[in-house]
Amino acid sequence: MAAKLKPEPVKPGVTSPVTGGRQVEWVREESGEHQGNAHFRTIDSLGLMLRNGTITAPMHDAGQEFATVFALAHLNGPSVPTFDRIRGGQWRDSMTERVAFARKRIGQALDAVGGIGSPGGSAVWHVAGVGQSVKDWAAQQGWNGRPLSQPEARGILVAALAMLAMHYGYLRETRGRSIDR
Repeated sequence: MAAKLKPEPVKPGVTSPVTGGRQVEWVREESGEHQGNAHFRTIDSLGLMLRNGTITAPMHDAGQEFATVFALAHLNGPSVPTFDRIRGGQWRDSMTERVAFARKRIGQALDAVGGIGSPGGSAVWHVAGVGQSVKDWAAQQGWNGRPLSQPEARGILVAALAMLAMHYGYLRETRGRSIDR
């Protein structure tokens, strides 16, 4: 009889993929309500970029707003509930107004960054909306038949977040320059 293999424990600081393409990291908090407890947390690409100085606070806030509206639009993952079936077996248009309005806002935001088919639209959809890391998004993308490097992907995302910040009103334009509000 073969011996059962015991799974190797997860080590702190090591990232792992979970359902929906998000990355999680096992951490041990030393302060706050989780003091001394080990738990998983998702990796926040936009938060990391803000801390590193790659993006500004308005760009981060615009990305977070997009992520919130993305979740309200029920576009994030396999656990999305279906709204196309009403009890009793009858098929009808049953999308709630909140979901429909959120999807309209997602469409408007994507149009502001060049559309879903553009590099900026794809970056915002996958990194801010779906929650992929910039590295993962760069690995799966390619433009004009060539792979996308991580620095190029980061630049595309930064430019798209700047346009998104303008769209949401976190930045205003003054004679060709944008300034924080």
